[in-house]
Amino acid sequence: MTFMDNIKNDQRTQILVAGMVFFAIAFPVYFSFAASEVDSYSPSGKMGTYEITGELSYHWIGEGTENVNDGDEVMVIANSDAAGDEIKGKNIVGVRATVTYSETNEETPGLPCTGYQPAEDTVNTRLMHDVFEQSRSAIVSGESVAIEWYDSSLLGITVENMTDSMIELLLSGMGIGDGEHSLNIGVIANSGSGNPGCGAGNDPGESVSWMIELISLDYTITLVE
Repeated sequence: MTFMDNIKNDQRTQILVAGMVFFAIAFPVYFSFAASEVDSYSPSGKMGTYEITGELSYHWIGEGTENVNDGDEVMVIANSDAAGDEIKGKNIVGVRATVTYSETNEETPGLPCTGYQPAEDTVNTRLMHDVFEQSRSAIVSGESVAIEWYDSSLLGITVENMTDSMIELLLSGMGIGDGEHSLNIGVIANSGSGNPGCGAGNDPGESVSWMIELISLDYTITLVE
């Protein structure tokens, strides 16, 4: 019996041929549709030269004051929940902690010692969130330590041979930032001194104030050519 006879008389052959015809027609139609969908999405993937501008905003999530003794380290924690609706829908790209401090108690030697000079203590910080961390040693009062999980080098420049979707990915916070952010504060006290023969002052540590803020980025990508 020939193949054509099988098609006419054998049900299994008829089913096989029908299936072959269906897939021969359906697959090209499907891939044609998929290709058209990709083309319709192409505006977000246009290669070219783009100008990028952006503005950072800061959102409070915690603050406090800690008395840190010489040689000690304390940890403080702030949670993103403290920002409430303020960060809803925001592109969170980082976190920063700012510390200020003053001497807890530095006793100067009494008379007849003169010319006493206090010495600045050393305050070290380490900011942590998820798998990210950043440290600053001998941080000056009023300075900050920050973690960023976006490409800040793109802000305020013009880039070539990139797509806007690639740029968006590099500027996106990727949903990072929710939950706890911890800050370690360590102090090494440095006692001052007076004229020769005078003893050193008594410097037990520092009173350190801290504030933790989330960082959000609002950016604009403009096609130049």
